[in-house]
Amino acid sequence: MFHWDDVRYFLALYRAGTISGASKRLSVNYTTIMRRIRVLEAFVGAPLFKKQISHYSLTGKGQDLLPTFEEIEGSFTRLEQHAAQPCTSLRGIVRISLSESMLRLVAPYLAGFRQRHPEIVWQLDMTNDFVDVNKGLADIHIFPRFAPMENIDRFQRISLGRYRARPYVRRDYRASRSKPLRAHDVDWIAWDTSQITDELSRRPSSALGADLKIVAMASSGTVTLQLARAGLGAALAWDFIAGDDPELVSLDLPELDRNVEICLYALPETLRRAAIRVFTDYLVAGLAKAGPAGIRGHQR
Repeated sequence: MFHWDDVRYFLALYRAGTISGASKRLSVNYTTIMRRIRVLEAFVGAPLFKKQISHYSLTGKGQDLLPTFEEIEGSFTRLEQHAAQPCTSLRGIVRISLSESMLRLVAPYLAGFRQRHPEIVWQLDMTNDFVDVNKGLADIHIFPRFAPMENIDRFQRISLGRYRARPYVRRDYRASRSKPLRAHDVDWIAWDTSQITDELSRRPSSALGADLKIVAMASSGTVTLQLARAGLGAALAWDFIAGDDPELVSLDLPELDRNVEICLYALPETLRRAAIRVFTDYLVAGLAKAGPAGIRGHQR
């Protein structure tokens, strides 16, 4: 299948002459450049570049296709310029894939954005899996970047900031335990990934050590926190969810303290849609203004 993104990689390597130069132009790594070039070469059925001593040059096939690829680039540039024109009225359905925990972070911005654009309709797919938005299941996906992810180089990743996650327990549970409290002294409510089929979503930072005492498991962060609130034990939770809960208190266990980047993922062509682009800018600006708390001070 042919993708415009593959043309971008081709033109970046052609203009830069080196893999490192193309990587800097597109802000991606070396392996991504080479992978996308190989995909494009497989599509056209011939090598497009040949490696010289200090640079890459075009093969005959590459020279033949260069005008076509530059014409494709020009067409997309004109489309982007047209889409970037001021838009006073945004409308339509915006499909977002995210977990219940991520919804707690972005819900105020969904409400604030719709106050500005009342013809927007939100369609939320509540999931803990990294949904392949290329399959049409969502326009954007909001997902913690717990570890480097492979095979998603076609997605554009936009950082929404870094947020703290750490163990929380009910206040009277903490008060009843010895001081100082150690991880092995605590009953733990663990994140259960057994029902998650998407390997990208088996987040290592959500896992607890096998040597800790697990008393319950759940595939929902909301549920693990409800069990902690009930006094069953401790659960890892985001500060923007549990930090202002009067029933909960955090545990001082540095080995289980996380600082995790949360990102918005979308295909480049999806981000060219006016509603998606304007909402993404609104969300990024609002969360930056709120700071690590995330849900405070959202824009209206």
